[in-house]
Amino acid sequence: MSQEFKHLFSPIKLGPMTVRNRIVSSSHATNFHSVIGPITDRAFHYYLSKAKGGLGLIVTQFTVPMALQSDAAIPTYKNLADAIHQEGTKLMVQLALPGKFGSSDTYGGTLSSSSPIPATTPYRGTGEVPRQMEIEEIKEVVQGFADAAIRAREAGLDGVEISLAVGFLFSQFISPAFNQRTDEYGGSLENRLRFPIETIDAVRDAVGKDFVVGIRLTGDEFLEGGIDLELAKLNAQRLEATGKLNYISICAGTFFNPEAHIPPMYFPPGCFVYLAAAIKEAVSLPVMAVGRINDPVQAEKILADNQADLVIMNRATICDPEMPKKVQEGRLDEIRRCTGCNEGCIGRWTQGLPITCAYNPEIGREKEFAIIPAPVKKRVMVVGGGPAGLETARVAALRGHQVSLYEKESELGGQLNIAAKAPMREDFLEVPRFHKHQMKILGVEVNLETEVTVEMVEAEKPDAVVVATGSLPYLTTIPGVEGANVVEVRELLRQKVESGQNVVVIAGEQHIQAVSAADFLAEKGKAVELLTEGLYPGALLDPATLMVVFPRLLAKGVKITPSTGVKEITENAVVVFNAFTREERRIEGVDTVVIATDGRADDRLYRALKGKVQELHAVGHCISPRKMITSVLDGAMVGRML
Repeated sequence: MSQEFKHLFSPIKLGPMTVRNRIVSSSHATNFHSVIGPITDRAFHYYLSKAKGGLGLIVTQFTVPMALQSDAAIPTYKNLADAIHQEGTKLMVQLALPGKFGSSDTYGGTLSSSSPIPATTPYRGTGEVPRQMEIEEIKEVVQGFADAAIRAREAGLDGVEISLAVGFLFSQFISPAFNQRTDEYGGSLENRLRFPIETIDAVRDAVGKDFVVGIRLTGDEFLEGGIDLELAKLNAQRLEATGKLNYISICAGTFFNPEAHIPPMYFPPGCFVYLAAAIKEAVSLPVMAVGRINDPVQAEKILADNQADLVIMNRATICDPEMPKKVQEGRLDEIRRCTGCNEGCIGRWTQGLPITCAYNPEIGREKEFAIIPAPVKKRVMVVGGGPAGLETARVAALRGHQVSLYEKESELGGQLNIAAKAPMREDFLEVPRFHKHQMKILGVEVNLETEVTVEMVEAEKPDAVVVATGSLPYLTTIPGVEGANVVEVRELLRQKVESGQNVVVIAGEQHIQAVSAADFLAEKGKAVELLTEGLYPGALLDPATLMVVFPRLLAKGVKITPSTGVKEITENAVVVFNAFTREERRIEGVDTVVIATDGRADDRLYRALKGKVQELHAVGHCISPRKMITSVLDGAMVGRML
């Protein structure tokens, strides 16, 4: 191992447990298994892939204590623990209750919390008004956590982590923003900490001294009247004083502000490490840091600077579970680094879907997507070097095929190279960087600035052709779109055209394009009005990204006009109508109109090749313009079919 990472790969003791390195996959939602049910086969292979990749510690997704209230839960957890331990990784389970951030539709009954304050959030809460927990219920919960911890130990896990963070039930008692009680569980700091401390005491008494008990604690809720860093330090000191804990894992935000809890690419790497560093100065227990720690060099520096004792690299090891192993083997260029796009992970979770990664579709499909050598080696021609074509080429080459890749532009990456030109979106360039290196080490022949024709394919005589030619700009059918004052969003971001001072952006899609265009223009000092027929632009964005970009736009003076369609574009005006009432108005003094749509499939080559080649496939936008995550999945599937 390179001495460059001597801190990252040094072992550490957390109470009775020795962890082989400082890299942690902390508890995070997956939708692979229910928070009230056993470990599923999908969850098993997901966690196992992380252990095989060299992680030091894995904490499973939050589990409610009732999931471990009977011996029937033990076998699946034991099976997972045994497999994880064989790889040299430690395994813990996080125990938590959602409180008011649950749903009576899901759990039945009613929601309960410290106080009857509803969870009003675009992230996960339902807006239901919870009832205030009775003291006898609090005692039942304390016992439930202790019983669950006993079964976690019987299942062979190394410890339990109790979540006092991110807006879960215990933090609803700890935070002054959520706790309005006047009994012994509200008011003073001592009273607000009483419930979690009683639970910690009960858990420790139940499992004894030779089993790890840790906590996850909020370093700053970033909410008015909530937990700030100074209060977090007091909380940490008081909890450490119980003498019952082995570590403190620090995080940020709540379900009310997901951008702080799971910061998207608009945040700098290591954005919340300072919280862990401040709390580490206040306590003697080992402290874990989190907050877009997506690079091993960055992680090593955090440890070397004594800002934390362990680093949580959740999305980094979702994107590339083999990251620790690659670092130890000196293969840093092979690491698939997380972009912070949030599309495959939290973006899917908030839709109730299993998580994956926007450009690593193997995540959540580890078993069925295992690479199997091709029984017949083929000469494969991939046309198009965007995300779908790159993934097709990578997988096909891994399976042993001889692959040649053709791209008409001067660089690989397709539309990601355009998306990366929007403010704070440059991390998208990590995707082509990773694939360029993969093409090199896998021996894929890359041909840039080459537009493929039917004649070229017929001359090459490949065994299989995969067309990944992407999509073409589309200006919609609005009267007036042919005017000189109308600009397509791709041309705008590529700076092929200039806009005037007063700009109207028309969102013909509901993801990031129109929002990014408005941000791009506002950054240049333009006066921008963003129109959408939807209830708000960016409706398909993950909530963390949405909660960042809207304040950015509003702070720059962008006018956001929802529920508004466009009837006509003239030389210096846009005629719009209300989507509900159909009432019309004119936006006067418009210099430039920017059209942002998903484009239209460029399937010309695919259709021209039909019946002329032995094996033909299409992937990505040339089938149908969609998000990167679905285009990459196309490539992953076809690469395994060849």
